[in-house]
Amino acid sequence: MDKKNEKSSIAEKLKKLKHKEIVVAVLAVIVMLVIYFSSYLTKSADSVSYENEARGDYCVKMETDVLDAVRKLSGDKNAKVIVNWETSVEAVIAYATSTGQNSSSSQPTIVNNGAPVVLKEIYPKALGVAIVISGGDNVKLRLDITGMVSTLLDISPEKIAVYSSK
Repeated sequence: MDKKNEKSSIAEKLKKLKHKEIVVAVLAVIVMLVIYFSSYLTKSADSVSYENEARGDYCVKMETDVLDAVRKLSGDKNAKVIVNWETSVEAVIAYATSTGQNSSSSQPTIVNNGAPVVLKEIYPKALGVAIVISGGDNVKLRLDITGMVSTLLDISPEKIAVYSSK
């Protein structure tokens, strides 16, 4: 019976409100704004995480490949490779262009999940590499490693530094 009394008291309070339409409209606007901004924040977080994921996967894979190659060439299992990368992955997005009599407009092509169609991704370029190995004083080894890393990462040998661990 208490629940009936509570429901009836709530109903009585609602009946006493003078501007019910305004209250309902304000509540509806608040709900719509919450839904809109929550979907907007989710989409932007997804696109940022996608860029970080793509960049991270590529960068980690390349660093691992270079480290493995340096370890095999030098014979040093404790070799360390540090690569300085450009900022992020660049995605080339497909656009649909519509032309009218006096104007034209382009909008990204969107697939079912709300993400744009990516035609290709341009991965970050290595800016510089630092390598620490035991035996880094050996000139031939340093030149071999510099040449190999230059080839793997497509950067000039001047941007590769090989150091001897102590």
